[in-house]
Amino acid sequence: MINKDRAIKMFCELVQIDSVSLNEKGVASFLKSYFTNLGYEVYEDQVSVQKVPQANSGNIVVKIPGTGAYVNHDPIILEAHMDTVEPGNGVKPSVTEDGKYVVSDGTTILGADDKAGIAQIIEVEAVLREHDFSHPPLELLFTISEEIGILGAFNIDTNLVTGKTAYVLDGGGGPGTAIIGGPDFYDITGRIIGRASHAGAAPDKGISSIQVMSDAISKMRLLKVDEDTTTNIGRVICDYPTNVVPEVTTFEMEVRSLVPEKAQAQVKHVVDTLQASADSFGAKLEIEVGQSLHAYHLDDSLAIIQNYKAMCERHNLTYNGMVVRGGTDVSGLTFNGINAICLAAGGEFAHELKERLIIDEFVANTQQVLWLVTEIDA
Repeated sequence: MINKDRAIKMFCELVQIDSVSLNEKGVASFLKSYFTNLGYEVYEDQVSVQKVPQANSGNIVVKIPGTGAYVNHDPIILEAHMDTVEPGNGVKPSVTEDGKYVVSDGTTILGADDKAGIAQIIEVEAVLREHDFSHPPLELLFTISEEIGILGAFNIDTNLVTGKTAYVLDGGGGPGTAIIGGPDFYDITGRIIGRASHAGAAPDKGISSIQVMSDAISKMRLLKVDEDTTTNIGRVICDYPTNVVPEVTTFEMEVRSLVPEKAQAQVKHVVDTLQASADSFGAKLEIEVGQSLHAYHLDDSLAIIQNYKAMCERHNLTYNGMVVRGGTDVSGLTFNGINAICLAAGGEFAHELKERLIIDEFVANTQQVLWLVTEIDA
């Protein structure tokens, strides 16, 4: 049913369109033109444009009317993000000699995260149109800036996207795998301000900001805090000549937890520890805490999970509901009141130069999406 050659050709075309986060305009323009030429209503989400002004495109929404027995069914959202990580410009894809994978030339990522999801959606629409299958109204949602904070999904125009059930095509693994839970995520950035002084002539008159930061780090609970919670310091910058007691040290860190209360407690621990160290040395702490992901864990009783499990049973797939500590657009959609699960797209080694598309998994994962939108009451 799925046309493998056509789907792979489309995937390879998509990954050659540069779309590093905040520069998704090329892919957005391609999608607007492609679906407009098919006669569908296509919109650029102006709410996302206003709320993510640094981006050169907004989310793209395509409205496909329902047909046949499902013409009046509630809309289903199929979603994938348009952006990629660096280095993601100038991708040169090729199929390996054994025909099992699509890879880049090794100088860039491939972009299967998440051009594979976009290609899945395009192929499903093509099959629906070719075979005149009955299906509910579909809202195709292509978001911006997923890789840098789920910005497109958090800032969707909820008047433009009316469906309350969404399949996000962005995960790893094969058919039957669904991401059903994710973490709170906090970004913590700031700086320690001490007092500069000559390190040889008057070190006692200075306050070393890096010493204050080191003291705080030594007292923090870091890395795996408990079964649900992690904390990592990614960047500490203190750049002074060795003859100067360093006045300013900047830092960037994160806190993740599957349990909101634990995340809040860990953030408080981090901030309190930094403040205590600053106070003990007579330094000043400037700090900002931002939340870019909101924890969710979908209950098995929800219709979207029951429908997915039923599809798996019909087609002899083993259901695997996963709770992960990484972020997907599911976080943004659930934040906006949309029940969503993340399904496998077929990529492997995301964000790495060795990233690749597993062709057989990509085709099988695309087939399961087709089943999900054509077997509504089966």
